Amino acid sequence: MPRQRINRTGHRTKRFKNQSSINSSQLNPIDSSDTSPQQTPKEIAGYYYDHEKNRYFKIMPNKTVGSSHPFSADSIGTKTKKAEEVKVIKFSSAMSLLFDREINPNKPINVSKSENRQILVKSLRQIGTIKTNTMERLYIKDFRIHPSMNKIFYGDTSGVISQIKFKCASESCVEDYNIQMLNFSSEITSMRLERTNLLIGTSLGDPVSSGVMFVAKVCSEIDPYGLEPKYAYNSRSTIWTSSFSEIDSSIAVGSSQKLSVIQGWQETPFISNFKTYSDVFALDFDRYQPNVVFSGCRDGRLRIFDLRSDSRHGIGPMIDQKSPICHLKQIGAWYILSDGMNGSVSLWDIRNEKKNYDKAYDNKPVIEFEKNVNSTNIQYGFDINLKEDILSIAGQDNKVRFFSINTGRAIRPPIGPFKDKIPALRFCTWDPSISNPKLDERGEGIWIASGEELQWWSVGNDMKQD
Repeated sequence: MPRQRINRTGHRTKRFKNQSSINSSQLNPIDSSDTSPQQTPKEIAGYYYDHEKNRYFKIMPNKTVGSSHPFSADSIGTKTKKAEEVKVIKFSSAMSLLFDREINPNKPINVSKSENRQILVKSLRQIGTIKTNTMERLYIKDFRIHPSMNKIFYGDTSGVISQIKFKCASESCVEDYNIQMLNFSSEITSMRLERTNLLIGTSLGDPVSSGVMFVAKVCSEIDPYGLEPKYAYNSRSTIWTSSFSEIDSSIAVGSSQKLSVIQGWQETPFISNFKTYSDVFALDFDRYQPNVVFSGCRDGRLRIFDLRSDSRHGIGPMIDQKSPICHLKQIGAWYILSDGMNGSVSLWDIRNEKKNYDKAYDNKPVIEFEKNVNSTNIQYGFDINLKEDILSIAGQDNKVRFFSINTGRAIRPPIGPFKDKIPALRFCTWDPSISNPKLDERGEGIWIASGEELQWWSVGNDMKQD
């Protein structure tokens, strides 16, 4: 009779002699139905775990059952190798998670639409050119396309804001008029045009006068001079850029070693200043959290500020472009796309705030875009299409490149070289949220500023790639 022992719970248990857990002559599989699919099964020497059947199978010698047997040593080796390859592919394609962002049941549909938009980009060709009416050789610095009118507002190196009324389609580009609207004492550094018909611009400043941020209301499509000044901010320093929150109408201004956020500027302005210890070249408001501002600085740091926080040193992960940040744009809810003066273009994940406290941690971008050319200037053209899946960026070689934001790969060969530097470019896309019969014939394409010219590139009717 086998001996008994009392365990700590007071129950009697039997102790049996050790027996072989698996009989080597058994060909029946071991039942592992109690193995949780959430757990990684343990490796047992001489046995293979089939994930589909959720069971272990004994690996049989080739000379006994033949190499074609499903559980022969050769067959199991082949299965294991394929499983490892699939595992590597799944882990190495982390950039594919960007397109999912959160749970996205419409991914196949979105992928198909994104590919269609890339086909249009591949078919871009020059349709026409509009020249500025300046007497001297003055270059365009920045421009914006009105979302609901066929108008372009642009600023130049002399500090003049002008307006162009145009008609453009897939086969034509015609200018109706080109007039000057506002005049400042120094060159225009940035321009924004919001859906609320607010035109926002910044001037650089000079030794005599400091930089200015101005807000004006575009009053009427009929009246070419319908621009009503609303607000002006003097920074007492150089102003590089600005940004606008469509949620609460706050305005952020990037200047020398400082970020200023102006709230309630329509009635009683309240200004919050944040010390950045470096010039702010690029700005963007968080579209989901209007109190959060992203700022790209001369020292290459991406600094994130929360207006509700007592911290004046920024929040979020420590992100370093390793070069002055020229532009940045929020993509989705959790990503920032930025480019540096060293030619780098990177997509960053801003969710992991704990990395902010580990100064030894080197934050890596989710995707790096290659072959952009820049080493001299902070203002080359940079724009994202309406659906945020295509990047267009101009380089020091006077060429324009197009990249897929989802994959980081180039969509087509660069277009150019252009005659002059390209300080700005903008996608011109039909927005289904805007209803204006006069926009029905506005073609899809891209406007490119080069020197004194604005060039219109569209797909054309022949869909032929240049």
